[in-house]
Amino acid sequence: MRVHVLAAAVLFAVGFTVRWWLRQGLVLGDDPQEYGALLGILTNGPIWSDQLHQRFAGWLANYLAFWLFGVSESAFLMPTALLTSTFTIMAYALLVRWGYGRLRAFLGGLLVAVAPFEVTLGSLRANDSYLELAIALGLTSLVLLEERPVWQGIALAVCLWFGFYVKLWVVYALPALGLYYLAGRRWRAAMAFAIASAVIHGATSVFWKAKLGTFIPFLSHHAVNYPVPRADLADLFLKYPRLMFVGSSEFPTTLWGWTPHLLVALFVVKLGGRAVRTWPESLRFDRADGLLLACWGSFFLLLEFFPNGFRLDRYYSVPRIFRYLAPISFPIVLHAAKLVLDLTRVRASGLFAAGVVTPVLALYLVQSLEATGPSHVYRKNLRAVLHDVEAAKPPVLLAEAVLASYFRDVVIQHDEHEAADYERWLHEHEDTLPDGTLLVTGLASFVHYGAHIDGYRLAWFAKPLGPQWKLVREYGVLSYLPRPEPARLWRLERPAGARPPVRHDEREDLSSLEGLDDPAALRAGGMARYEATDYPGARRFFRKLVAMDHPAAEDAAFFYAASFFREDNWARARHEFKRLRRRFPQGRWLPAAYWHIAMCERNRGHTGRARRLFASVVRRFPGDPTTVRMAEEGLEELRGRRGGVLVEWWHALGRRMNAAATG
Repeated sequence: MRVHVLAAAVLFAVGFTVRWWLRQGLVLGDDPQEYGALLGILTNGPIWSDQLHQRFAGWLANYLAFWLFGVSESAFLMPTALLTSTFTIMAYALLVRWGYGRLRAFLGGLLVAVAPFEVTLGSLRANDSYLELAIALGLTSLVLLEERPVWQGIALAVCLWFGFYVKLWVVYALPALGLYYLAGRRWRAAMAFAIASAVIHGATSVFWKAKLGTFIPFLSHHAVNYPVPRADLADLFLKYPRLMFVGSSEFPTTLWGWTPHLLVALFVVKLGGRAVRTWPESLRFDRADGLLLACWGSFFLLLEFFPNGFRLDRYYSVPRIFRYLAPISFPIVLHAAKLVLDLTRVRASGLFAAGVVTPVLALYLVQSLEATGPSHVYRKNLRAVLHDVEAAKPPVLLAEAVLASYFRDVVIQHDEHEAADYERWLHEHEDTLPDGTLLVTGLASFVHYGAHIDGYRLAWFAKPLGPQWKLVREYGVLSYLPRPEPARLWRLERPAGARPPVRHDEREDLSSLEGLDDPAALRAGGMARYEATDYPGARRFFRKLVAMDHPAAEDAAFFYAASFFREDNWARARHEFKRLRRRFPQGRWLPAAYWHIAMCERNRGHTGRARRLFASVVRRFPGDPTTVRMAEEGLEELRGRRGGVLVEWWHALGRRMNAAATG
């Protein structure tokens, strides 16, 4: 037993080390959405009517990581790396159960630890890895608990229930499971599975009924799908095989590496062994091969051909991306490792086994580096740009919409997608930008899913930037792009005597207010629209009033900023409240401005800044008891979230020890 525990610990450590070493960071287009949902759940609790929140199995581990360690990129990625590292232990346990010696089972676990697709998934945040976890745990339970059918059925029910609340695709495992029960006449296990599933799903449905008034809210929400024209079906059905056997179509990378090729080649050898009696027993198709083939084969066929969204009036599909193959990754990688080990069993020598496996391990590691390479290039440049932007503290920052969500300073975000749209937006709004505005170019949108022409991509612009944009710094070249270009940071510096820009970030149309110069009427018009939640309409009145030299200008500035706060536009609201603070440093809205800025920081996930601002309100404005009370409530809500519960406890222990030492 000690040998098994030691082997499992080493395999887990190797798996986690490789994943953390090749960590890719926030490089998926889904990251801002999932990250934002987690912050909302952490701050306000889950909103069960939200489809992302209903899929609780996809965020529970990340919620726990944020709660324990605080909000950070590391905490966001850690659960994925930890959980996918457990696949090495499962592989070892299954191989031992199938009769492989400890050394060969250990070598098989190493192959799983460094397999390219496993490393790629384990070093980025993708909830598909949690669906893979459900499938892997189900397969492990099925094999290890075959002699305990009741417990096997219960364990499988729990695994598939967990997977169901990550993605509906977990039901693709049911046909293979049904065949397993029928072929083996495992009626007790089947009954235990059915009863346990009914109990667990029934209890969950009762919860949904109490919360939302319906038993099955999750079934009404599917991944975005679209009807596929008949002429495009052939290319669609080739997409997943290309991703597996060739690699990404976006840039040259292996993704799966040689794993599928080894699987197919050695599987053909196995099938040939059924007909050639003189072949060694280890090269013949066995029961474990059948189980693994049924596990990944049936899931792949349904994922590949069954219409998405469970609509059968015509063929529907989601955009097919590499991470949707995650559920079959563990059984495929394990099957390939098993076939390699079967090849080594033609000789009993452990040295021979190590000699065969070692080159494959080296190849896998090289291909893992290649598969994660584009993300490393992107992340390195992103972190360098982020550092320089934070140091510069610009009045405005321009960046591609998804990229902008990773920055903490004020950002103008807009809904354009392709480079031509960004170029047009910049041309139309350039005169409204203040001097000192920073612009990030060349740093494409998220790495995967073919979004490389999105954003301020100068290589796709029709014209170069104007002379008023001065280059601050040039970073590395994103070599994986279809049109490579270096990431650059620019500063807007107009020549002396140039026409002063409009100092407002948003150009509301004020033509309808022409001739209306009465401050009282402007205030009344703005407040009427504000209270009717017509915030864009209210801002026209407030903006005109702000420009006047009148006592009501401060009120207008406050409600102008508050209108963005009401729209959950935290970045813009923060910017406007800071502007209010600078213009009216002794004004009556100053405490409220600080509180709103703190709330914006909290809602954007910057809990440390929010805590400092709340504390500043309590300290500086004792004469405003209402705002102080709200700030104290904000501090209480954020308690333990700066660095997480464990980090806060560790810091508190350190403070006590220092106090005792100096006491």
